[in-house]
Amino acid sequence: MADRHRTGSATPVSAATPASAPAPVSAAASAPGSAPTPLSTRAREAVLQRIVDRRYAQGARLVEREVAEELGMSRVPVREALRALVTEGLLELLPHSGVRVRQLERIDVEHLYEVWEPLTVQAARLAARARAAGAAEGLAALEATLHQAESAAAADEATREVAAHTAFHESLVAMSGNPLLARTMEQLSWQLRLVFGLREEPAHMRAQHAEMYRHIAAGDTEAAAASALLHVRDSRAVALRSLFGDHTESP
Repeated sequence: MADRHRTGSATPVSAATPASAPAPVSAAASAPGSAPTPLSTRAREAVLQRIVDRRYAQGARLVEREVAEELGMSRVPVREALRALVTEGLLELLPHSGVRVRQLERIDVEHLYEVWEPLTVQAARLAARARAAGAAEGLAALEATLHQAESAAAADEATREVAAHTAFHESLVAMSGNPLLARTMEQLSWQLRLVFGLREEPAHMRAQHAEMYRHIAAGDTEAAAASALLHVRDSRAVALRSLFGDHTESP
């Protein structure tokens, strides 16, 4: 698969909207019978998704009025969403001219992996332990993400493959059965999706997921933990190489 690393200069958001952009977000978009989602929350999620799939490139300036028009919303919830994303570190303020998508620095990626590595290793260990104790819940969902990733790779659908990659790790955490671990990992979710979307997605990383799945399905806790450690460290090396041209071997 071709290298997905793309960087963008600071350009207005209107220039970054592809023909395949989803329909505007509206107040009527909630599923029937579900509680309405606050518009500012939905605006935040929509902007996050556009950052992750690179419709809003790193360094791109976001104009509140243009984002509101694109999402089919008023400016108030969009303004609240942009402020929240500044607080979360995915956007940064520009003097007297709104916000822009934050440009990832090497240190940002290193810090992310320093936190993600031990959490993923423990999630794999706990998932295998649950399986060894006879639990089957979550195993099918984990396996399904492997098929989704292979299907997306075969069709050369990068965005769908990134989604499957993210889903694998989310399913792994869910299978761990530890709600505190799940809440902690949730805080990293969008940063991980962003890095996954910007880096390459080599075939051997899908093979590593399959190996992790086999150890978890077999209930082998230490083999699952070891394969997770290898995978995260390899993922770090791939991310640094894709984003910054770093060819240093993973530790």
